Amino acid sequence: MSEGGYDIEPWPSALEVPAVKEHKAALLRGAEQARGDGHESLARTAFRGALYWERWLLAKEPGRHEEARVVSGLELAREAGDWKEADALLAHADASSVLRELPFVEHWRGLVAAHLPEQVANEQELEGKFQDFKRRPSDQTAQAVQACAARVAEVGSPIPVHSILARVDSELGRLEDAELHYASLLICRPLWVPYVVQFTEHQAKRDLKRAFKTIEAARRLFGPDFWLPL
Repeated sequence: MSEGGYDIEPWPSALEVPAVKEHKAALLRGAEQARGDGHESLARTAFRGALYWERWLLAKEPGRHEEARVVSGLELAREAGDWKEADALLAHADASSVLRELPFVEHWRGLVAAHLPEQVANEQELEGKFQDFKRRPSDQTAQAVQACAARVAEVGSPIPVHSILARVDSELGRLEDAELHYASLLICRPLWVPYVVQFTEHQAKRDLKRAFKTIEAARRLFGPDFWLPL
């Protein structure tokens, strides 16, 4: 995704541990740069991508560096403003006889309890504004969605924010903005094939060559028939 001088890629060069570690580091550098420049929504998107790959590493090498990766994942969830993911990581820790007794688990349990309700409320409010837009599409209801999304994006929830804004911008014919939001979703959940399809569909509306380039990159990563399960 290229936005405002930032070039943040969704995928590593290969689905291998060294390449994923390198890619995660690049996402973290992009996130810190964006935050330092005052682009909080972009920073939280990049942090959410780094969190995805941290969890990939946790699953890919179970038991190896497990405590460090769970703690790192919790920190990335906080930076992304995705406390649902932090809650899922705590569930992972609770399932481990080694991890569940460690002091960091109780500390983070308190943080999740404090912040998760706000995230849920924010996402419910955003969904409500979006449903208003669907029932009564207009400049006024679209602006209400965008204003709510801008506020929520500053504190987190990158996936719901980008998902809803992509749909609103698509409905309004704002193809460039919609494509940016679909690209952001792909950074947040890079191995979720429906996001790949949505992104390439919107690229194709504006630039077929870029769409084919994305498809080829996906084929190299997922295999030649990655879209068939859809």
